[in-house]
Amino acid sequence: MFKANSVTLLFCIVFSSIGLAQQQLAGKVVKKGGTEILMGVSVINHTHQKGNVSDMGGNYKIAASVGDTILFSSAGYEPDTVVVASYMFAESWLVPLAPNVVALPYVNVEEQSNYQIDSIKRRDDYSWLLDKKHPVKLMNEKRPGDGPGFSFSPIGYFSKTEKNKRRLKKRLQQEEEDYYIDYKFPPARVARLSRLSGDSLQLFLRIYRPTYAFCRKSSPEDMLLYLNDKLKLFRKEE
Repeated sequence: MFKANSVTLLFCIVFSSIGLAQQQLAGKVVKKGGTEILMGVSVINHTHQKGNVSDMGGNYKIAASVGDTILFSSAGYEPDTVVVASYMFAESWLVPLAPNVVALPYVNVEEQSNYQIDSIKRRDDYSWLLDKKHPVKLMNEKRPGDGPGFSFSPIGYFSKTEKNKRRLKKRLQQEEEDYYIDYKFPPARVARLSRLSGDSLQLFLRIYRPTYAFCRKSSPEDMLLYLNDKLKLFRKEE
């Protein structure tokens, strides 16, 4: 009896310590060099393989412990990595992300290679989430050894943890598509070729941003034709 109680007490102490060690790292994500807030930024605790997304006000929060590695990433910006220190919990921790500007006038082998390297690195960073299949089986999903009929287990599937994982996975996949669009249709190149700037450039990029599917099948020449056609439309509407 004494041994069993000792094991129970040890179990409680260990898990109480883990709970105390986990705190909320919180703050705001902004554009580097300014005060522009960045919403929808992926915030990943790589140490514990958990994630969140910054809200409409650029605010983020994530469970973390001293020594954890936190990754911040968003399409169009250079990713940033932070190693958590104890003083970061005492105040709102500001994270500035630098714009990832591709200024080359054409797509060359080196640029393509850099994009592929970055893409592979992002895949490796998030492989714990992107490569993992959902552990809970749903209707009509069969595994080896399952009997006949339907199988449905909603408890795990609709849990808050699994919902957050699915949301984050969808966000990361969308982010990777956005990175590819920025690689094929870089704003700096559009600005140089179109001679647009300021609000006009931002409006053009928002209205005529190409789709991921179009970028995947288009050559550099196709992208130039696309830009030329859309510029004609844009100038008619001004």
